[in-house]
Amino acid sequence: MELANTEIWVIIGVIMMIVEIFAVSFFFLFIGVGALATALLSWMGITDSLVAQLIVFSVVSAASMLIFRKKLQESFNAKSGNYNEFEGERATVITPISPNNEGKVFFRGADWIAYTESGVEIPADSHVAIKKANGIRLLVEMI
Repeated sequence: MELANTEIWVIIGVIMMIVEIFAVSFFFLFIGVGALATALLSWMGITDSLVAQLIVFSVVSAASMLIFRKKLQESFNAKSGNYNEFEGERATVITPISPNNEGKVFFRGADWIAYTESGVEIPADSHVAIKKANGIRLLVEMI
């Protein structure tokens, strides 16, 4: 069974859309759009040659990426906000936290890496308030 160019472009477009679901980079989306646009023009008989199809694919992918990618990323990031479920929670220091080094705190049944911006060392067995979570690190301040 031999696939027609139109079918190949549709397959590429669908695969790129699926990859975008997992990547969330708004990069593969535009490659998929270019492939699907090329498939449509190929199906309509407008782009019969492979060279014409590659040109359409490149132009549509690049143009749509340049025009829409930044706007989509800004829109996506604006809706996510800065949610921090740990903000205001209390933890216990288990390893002293000095101003320029990290220490450890016990929070919700686990040890967490903690740091401070206060410029004052926080001794072990102190209680701290969590100001922000940065990945697996917690920004804390002494209570």
